[in-house]
Amino acid sequence: MSAANKDTVYIDVDDEITAIIDKVVTAKHKIVALVLPKRTTVLQSAVNMKLLKKAAKSANKNIVLITSESAISSIAAASGVHIAKTLSSKPAIPEQADKPEQQVEDVSLEDSQEVISNPVAEDSDEPIELDNTDGEVASEQPEIATNKKKIMKIPDFSSFRLRMGLGIGAIILAVILWVFGFVIMPRAKITINTDTSTASINTIATMRVGASEIDLEKGIIPVERVQTEKIDTVTVPATGEKNIGNKAVGKMNLTNCIKSDGVQIVPSGTRFSAGSVTFESTEQAILPEASFNASGVCKSKDNGDDKTVGVIAVEPGAQFNVGAQTYNSAISGIKASGSEMSGGSSQIVKVISAQDVKSATDQLSGKSKNTATVELSEQLKQKGKIAMPETLNEGTAKVDVTPAVGAEANEVKVTSTISYSMSGISEDDLNALLDNEVKKQNTDNPKNIKDNGRSTVKFKVVERPNDADIRITVETVATLGPDIDAEKIKEQIAGKKRGDIEKQLEAIEGVKSVSVEYSPFWITTTPKSAEKINIVFVEEDER
Repeated sequence: MSAANKDTVYIDVDDEITAIIDKVVTAKHKIVALVLPKRTTVLQSAVNMKLLKKAAKSANKNIVLITSESAISSIAAASGVHIAKTLSSKPAIPEQADKPEQQVEDVSLEDSQEVISNPVAEDSDEPIELDNTDGEVASEQPEIATNKKKIMKIPDFSSFRLRMGLGIGAIILAVILWVFGFVIMPRAKITINTDTSTASINTIATMRVGASEIDLEKGIIPVERVQTEKIDTVTVPATGEKNIGNKAVGKMNLTNCIKSDGVQIVPSGTRFSAGSVTFESTEQAILPEASFNASGVCKSKDNGDDKTVGVIAVEPGAQFNVGAQTYNSAISGIKASGSEMSGGSSQIVKVISAQDVKSATDQLSGKSKNTATVELSEQLKQKGKIAMPETLNEGTAKVDVTPAVGAEANEVKVTSTISYSMSGISEDDLNALLDNEVKKQNTDNPKNIKDNGRSTVKFKVVERPNDADIRITVETVATLGPDIDAEKIKEQIAGKKRGDIEKQLEAIEGVKSVSVEYSPFWITTTPKSAEKINIVFVEEDER
């Protein structure tokens, strides 16, 4: 066999027959050489060998088994499959032994799974004799009649089993429907109409940190205070500008024109202005007594006692490079005349301004308030207290600015440290306070407190007279009426009929009427399970 016109397929020991068939069918060439490993068992079955041959024939393939095992060779001989000991050997169908194995009919995958449904012997048509008394041979005609009578009629058990199955199924279905309709589906809705009234609570109490117990007469309620510190940081770009260029310098000639006796001292740092430019002296000048002409005009002394001092511009900038001109002195009566000023230059850089710091501080203001509120509320909850967010107190922020205002920088970092505190009240003390306020309004016609307004209470801080006390307004609306425990009612009415339930509940003070509804419509008794009973209260205000 040439390698050019055949496919060589190596079979694994664990390969199933279906996998081998798939390799043969998907081979590219018509001739397929199957190299079998030693001690392979899959093709030691005559059925598998027939399946392989039939699949190869259907795929128009010629298979050659490469093996030297005699067990496979004998089965291949019976099935007509070619065998070769090596890939280079000439394939041939092995010769069968003197006693060939029983022929195996061609089978397919479907054939191997076929169930034989009518295993009747070939002579099953012959009548079955149940009794041969005395061994006598009767005449021909009576014998035929006797044989016909003795043929047994086999009952149709399939029909019997079908009818029995349908009957059992019908019984099971009936039981399921009964359980579903009378156990699972039943529900009861009990509507109780009650008389109710409301009482508005609006009182002021003193919440005191460190109080040992509640004092309802004085309105003092013990509270616990917790604290936390929050540090927030924000960085904003610098918007300030600063000119770090050179300042213009020059000379200033000074003349004393003050009408008073004695010399005049012009200290260093005295400013002289002309238009938009200002210079200041860099040295002190002592001027002799002023001289005036006949017209009263100040003049320089002939002996040249006028003084000249050095001056420098108050700011850097080329705009201070000006020519010689007169200046107004910061000291009235001192006449000033400046030389040409030079050396001024501009170089603008970014610096931190006060506005930059304010902008950053505004961003940090209140940034941690919500976080602090949640954290302090959780602390109070863990201590068994009801948090009062209205009592949140925000301390004064400590602000740190880096770098400082005026420093040359492109951005400024502002850090704010704030201390927060919050107070919490125990649920027992709050209920005692609310119950006490309701009783004050419920003295003329006392009623049960159905709801003291605990769930809707609102607090408002009035003042903080000192570090320990907080004056707080407490506002809510309480509900008065029959206080009925719904869960207890469910246990009491479970399994009872409509009339008994109505009589029992209408006997409760404050109950106006009771309505009982069942579902589905065929239910006439309240379910025994409390989970299937729904209690609905309808509160009607008194008129």
